[in-house]
Amino acid sequence: MKFGIYHLNYNLDRAALAILEKKYGTEISILSFYRAWNDCKIEDDLPWLSWLLSAPKEILLTWEPWSINSEFGVLEKQPHFSLINITAGVFDTYIRAFASTLAACPKAILLRPMHEMNGSWYPWGGTVNNNTPEEFLKAWNHIRTLFFEVGASNVKWVWSPYTSSYPDTHENRICNYFPGDDQIDMIALDGYNWGASTEWSNWHSFVDLFRDGYDIVTSLSRRPVIIGEVGCAELGGEKPDWISDMFSILPSRFERIEALIWFDINKECDWRIASSASSMRIFKSRSHMFFASCASCPIK
Repeated sequence: MKFGIYHLNYNLDRAALAILEKKYGTEISILSFYRAWNDCKIEDDLPWLSWLLSAPKEILLTWEPWSINSEFGVLEKQPHFSLINITAGVFDTYIRAFASTLAACPKAILLRPMHEMNGSWYPWGGTVNNNTPEEFLKAWNHIRTLFFEVGASNVKWVWSPYTSSYPDTHENRICNYFPGDDQIDMIALDGYNWGASTEWSNWHSFVDLFRDGYDIVTSLSRRPVIIGEVGCAELGGEKPDWISDMFSILPSRFERIEALIWFDINKECDWRIASSASSMRIFKSRSHMFFASCASCPIK
């Protein structure tokens, strides 16, 4: 199994990454990045993409059709970025330009567009902006078609639901968003143990968090599965024990998972592995032997 991370501030120098690997006690095989569409101008993306594509590791790129600029309104609404507008071709010029830039990269890119579509917190979600799961499938196929038209055959398509649907309704089931194995190369599941960090959350073990979502996606698809995002809060339980239990349960209960990417930042709460010395210590003590056996194996 491979290990990956997401950081806000990367230093892509090999020596700097080696220092990070020493910190975590294992090789970092995948670097996770996020990019919002914002004003849909490829000129804004090019310097960043040039830096990104210099990464000496595998790249998981989450591509988000929304704007982080306040002029577009509340992030999870933004009707400009509705799925219908994507399918109607409103953003085709930008999508083609972005695809052409990725196509010029000599290595494979794991592209994760419109992730967590079964949640209510993004404008591409199937229950906001007058979207539906059917419109998600149309938008997915539309974006994918444009990439193939410009020859971006190095792009690997990562379909990425959240491990539980919000709202938890029949219409919003994970399976309603599944494009089919012929339209994807990989599945990524996201999940967070919020613990007692909010008034609506409770402590959930790794197996409780991912079990149902994993069972659903593995019944739908034969494609490789990864954990695209995971993090654990400190409040409400023992984070070191949570991490230790994760390492213990992964090989037996989640045998099809090929990589785990930790969301290693202090955001809504402190998701970082090093949120406490004890959490960092248990991760480092368990990680080397756990990830070492397959760190150099490419994801299929």
